[in-house]
Amino acid sequence: MLRQVTKDLYQIGDSVTGTGPWLEAVRVYVLKNNGCPLVFDSGSHLHKNQIMIELKELLGDTAPAYIFLTHTELPHTGNIKTILDAWPDAKLIVSSAILPHVELPWWVTEDQVRYGYPGTVEIYGGREIAFMDGLLKDQPGTHWIYDRLTEALFTADAFGYMIPPVADLKFDDESSDGIDVEWIQRYHTGVFPFSPMCRGNKLIKEMDSVLARQPVSILAPTHGNAIRATVPQTIARFYQAVSEICQ
Repeated sequence: MLRQVTKDLYQIGDSVTGTGPWLEAVRVYVLKNNGCPLVFDSGSHLHKNQIMIELKELLGDTAPAYIFLTHTELPHTGNIKTILDAWPDAKLIVSSAILPHVELPWWVTEDQVRYGYPGTVEIYGGREIAFMDGLLKDQPGTHWIYDRLTEALFTADAFGYMIPPVADLKFDDESSDGIDVEWIQRYHTGVFPFSPMCRGNKLIKEMDSVLARQPVSILAPTHGNAIRATVPQTIARFYQAVSEICQ
């Protein structure tokens, strides 16, 4: 589903079947970045053919310069080999906890890896990209990534949601009432089974602190379409879901 989110930010990818009629999105985000493309997560190996078709349609003859990996689960890294086979000069940007010889495939060599340390801001192809430790995560090495130009926050699994088939190809502003609380709750209950043991008020307070550090105009979860028009509403609904899940 190659679609423009805003400015030079695009999303591609597909969905997999969840429980009952629900779908789980697996999205890849791309900043075209004036001829130095930045790709966020690589998508699932299940969708490699479609992802590569859409990447090549979007980028043409321009190779992606950097692939930013939020963490090492297959929906996020399953398509690395296919991308690097097509564009061997692309570099992988990982958190300091994702070691190239431990959690990444054996054929990823050290010279292909760069580190984006939480709490830092780096320049990639002239673009300011900030890194932060993922507040809600299911792997220790998960980090969130922020693009200062589009004000997009790439949140890995956090802020994901299960999608009814009718909304699979829709952004939040293309559904009648945005992202429903039930969609968010269904996803986070399944992906974060430890969440009922969390203190909801503490999580919400810490999330508020993280989101207050920079303006967020776009929430870009891997498991959901980009949220571009109803960010405050979606955050409020996320907090409602957290309050109901965390007892």
